[in-house]
Amino acid sequence: MKKFFKTLLRYIYITFAAVLLALATYILIIPNDFAPSGISGICVMVQYLFGFSVGYLNIIINLPLCLIAFFMGFRRFAVRSYYFCITYSVFYIIIQNIDPVFLQYNANGQDTMLPVLIAGVTSGLVTVLCYENLGSQCGTDVISKILSEKKPEFNFFWASFFINSAVAVISLFVYSYKDGVFSWNNLDYKPVALCVLFCLADSLVADVIWRNGREASQFVIITPTPDEIIEAITRVTHHTGTFIEGKGMYTGEKKSVLIFVVNKFQVAHIRRLLRHYPDTFSYVTTVNETVGDFDSRKKPYKEVKK
Repeated sequence: MKKFFKTLLRYIYITFAAVLLALATYILIIPNDFAPSGISGICVMVQYLFGFSVGYLNIIINLPLCLIAFFMGFRRFAVRSYYFCITYSVFYIIIQNIDPVFLQYNANGQDTMLPVLIAGVTSGLVTVLCYENLGSQCGTDVISKILSEKKPEFNFFWASFFINSAVAVISLFVYSYKDGVFSWNNLDYKPVALCVLFCLADSLVADVIWRNGREASQFVIITPTPDEIIEAITRVTHHTGTFIEGKGMYTGEKKSVLIFVVNKFQVAHIRRLLRHYPDTFSYVTTVNETVGDFDSRKKPYKEVKK
C-alpha cells in the first residue's frame, strides 16, 4: 500500500509538471514567436508554419522514442515520460481549443526577454520535477537514455548541444517566414537569441534546483566528550551520525570521531552548539549528494553502548 501511494504521488507531481509546461507554452512561448529547446522547439515551429498543433505533434514524435526506451529496458522511465507527454499534450490541446487569449503574455516585440526567461525558469523547474519522479519531458531526455545504453562513453552534452543549436538556427528561417513570404533581406535573428536565452535559463535553473536539493554538509568532530555532543546534535537535527574511536597522533590520547551529515539549514545550529565544547575540534565539508536513508528501527548509539 505504501508503495502504491508513493507511485501515485509521483504521477501527481508529473501531472502538475505537465500542466505547468503546457500553460507556459500557450501563455509565454506561442504568442512571442520563438522556439524553446529540443523536440519541443521543433513542434512549436511546425505549428507556427503549418498550424498543426504542438499537442498532436508532441504525441506522434515521442511515441517511437518512448517505445524504443521501453523495449531497451527503461520501462518505468519510458512509461512515466510518455505519461508526461500525453498529459502535457492533452492539456495543451484543451486550452488551445478554449483559446483564452487574455491569459497570453504577448510582449509585442518589446521586452521579449521577460516571457522567455519566465518560460525558461518554468521549464527548468519542470525538468527537476520529472527527474525527481523518475520520468522526463521526453524528446532529448529519452534520446539521452537510449544513447547512454548503446554508447555509455558518449557525452550527451554534445548531442543536446547539437539539437538545440539546430533548433536555434532553423528558427532563424522559420520566423523570417511571415505572411506566407520568405525574404533573405528580412532575416530575423531575434528568435535565435530568444531560443538561446531560453536554453540558458532552463539549464541554469534545473542545475541549481537539482544541486541545491541534494547538497548537504558533513561535520567531522574530534572530541573527548562524545556522549554530550551526540545527545545535543541528535536533539537539534533529529538524526544521529557515525561514531569512530580514535587516538591523537601528537598526544596519543584517546579521542572520539563523530561524523554527521546534515542539511544546510542545520549547519548554523551545530556550529553554535560546538562553541560550548572548547576541547572539541571540527571541520565542515560540502556533500554533493546523499544516497540511502536512515533506518529509524536501529537502536540509537546510547542504547547500543549500554
